Amino acid sequence: MREAAARWGVACTVGGVACVVGDHLHVAEGVLFYPNRALWDQAWWVFPLFFGATVAVLSSIRFVHPEPDPLASLENLNRAAAADFLGFLTAYAFTAFGSSMPNVVLWTLVALFVLRVVRGMAPRHVLFCLGVAVAGTSWEAMWSGIGMFTYHHPDFLGVPRWLPALYLHAAVAADSARRVVDGNREGNLANRT
Repeated sequence: MREAAARWGVACTVGGVACVVGDHLHVAEGVLFYPNRALWDQAWWVFPLFFGATVAVLSSIRFVHPEPDPLASLENLNRAAAADFLGFLTAYAFTAFGSSMPNVVLWTLVALFVLRVVRGMAPRHVLFCLGVAVAGTSWEAMWSGIGMFTYHHPDFLGVPRWLPALYLHAAVAADSARRVVDGNREGNLANRT
């Protein structure tokens, strides 16, 4: 039980830290602004929020993939998770450095996601990614609407038009991370029998 909790803690901490770094790029590149800055030009609640969001997204994957794939090797799961995580970080950085070209950012992120779908993403996973995009964008629209932070150039519900596409890539990375967490658990159970 402790081992599973430790894996969850590591996954959620890595997700939270990665999002804090990406968010800081947004601040540094003038994409958004926090009125009450505490650390790294961000509000004190940024890491707890991203940590909690990571917990929520990883937990909700069970609705898409109720059971881990028993045939997947841990090595392949780790490799896929690393690639998807790097893809998410790259997409996050792209939204920061390319923010002056919102249409290019939007359509590039959408095209990369569609490419993944065409290459064989399960329909339930596509729906999960779309759900994360809707939920994440809605949360940010609400959170910025009450003044917790402000996007400098909002053009879609108070947020940039490319934000839902960034959440698509976050969902892909979260799915891979959850498979690693579950894969470790399944591998450990198999080794004990």
